[in-house]
Amino acid sequence: MSDFLIIGGGVIGMMTALQLADAGQNITLVERGACGKEASWAGGGIVSPLYPWRYGEPVSQLSRWSEGVYPTLALRLLEETGIDPEYRQKGLLYLNVDDD
Repeated sequence: MSDFLIIGGGVIGMMTALQLADAGQNITLVERGACGKEASWAGGGIVSPLYPWRYGEPVSQLSRWSEGVYPTLALRLLEETGIDPEYRQKGLLYLNVDDD
């Protein structure tokens, strides 16, 4: 019997399942289609807001934390599952950021 039932196999559902499993819990995850598809697939692994200056400090802090954790998580997923999440660190150049 499971300790937790997670409905939805997107990035949030799967990360919740991973964290709970790491804590020794028994998990059942249900998804109507394929895990990691739909909105999570469309997000393309983007972990920072497109216009970070338009968001408050809590969103900026979460973005910075996510950018720091993502490389380690991607490596863990590759090592534990053999599935390459295809993490590639790329740059982004903002030009003319005046929103007025």
